[in-house]
Amino acid sequence: MAETQAHHGVTVSDLEAMTAAVAAIGFTSIEGGASEPRNYRNEDGDAIGQMIAPTLGDEIRTWFIENPATRQQIDLVELTAEGTRLDRPGDEPAQGDLTIGIATDDPEGAYRAMREAAPGLAWSEAEALPQEDGLAFTLDSQRYVLTRGEPFALVHYPRSGFARAWRFFQQVLGYRLTSLSTQGTGDERWALQGGGGRVELVVEEGTPVAPAEAGKRYLGSNHFRLLNADLEAIAERVESSGLGTWFFPPSEAGFAQIIGPTGEFIELYDRSVS
Repeated sequence: MAETQAHHGVTVSDLEAMTAAVAAIGFTSIEGGASEPRNYRNEDGDAIGQMIAPTLGDEIRTWFIENPATRQQIDLVELTAEGTRLDRPGDEPAQGDLTIGIATDDPEGAYRAMREAAPGLAWSEAEALPQEDGLAFTLDSQRYVLTRGEPFALVHYPRSGFARAWRFFQQVLGYRLTSLSTQGTGDERWALQGGGGRVELVVEEGTPVAPAEAGKRYLGSNHFRLLNADLEAIAERVESSGLGTWFFPPSEAGFAQIIGPTGEFIELYDRSVS
């Protein structure tokens, strides 16, 4: 059903509870077979913890979990309470405004199983979403869709912030955006081509914005992955354009993480990486 690069990341308030919720719908394979979450701290000897501290705070805990049946991956990240309240640039679009589509054969049953597995999390009621053949709901201040189709990421923008994002994806990252029909809603929707999976940019009036108290208004509150990047060319364009900032610069292994001009947090894999 899904392609192996369908990778989405999200910060959560309770790592164990969220792990139980997604495990109930088949996300059971932990990266490397780990039995404990990874902990990163802003202290000597923890290079990653020191690198991420300015963006995500002094400590994070993470699970990298996959559904073996669909090959969709979700990177769950738990911040400390202090980390969610750090002063962040939270007024721009695309910071915390990602909708994550999770592939399942039974959206209604999957929603019930998730909620029963983690009743202590903050759940909204599920609403039918016919255009995705599934259900939409909010969990832990994050929007999700359970779909019978392929997994996806929708990146939301208000009209006022989209011009820079459009230039960033096409002129800096080098992906092509194709206009999609919105069935007379007046919104814009663009499909990102060449990144390996379904990613769409949704431009709409009144873009829903996660509240600051939910701990979702900061860079890296969620992320998605794109493949087939020309990292060498992108590095030159980032410097010349002023659009985008490296969080993790391109490595010899063909991997990078970049922050877009309106807060998009994106993992990039070079086209040389299979």
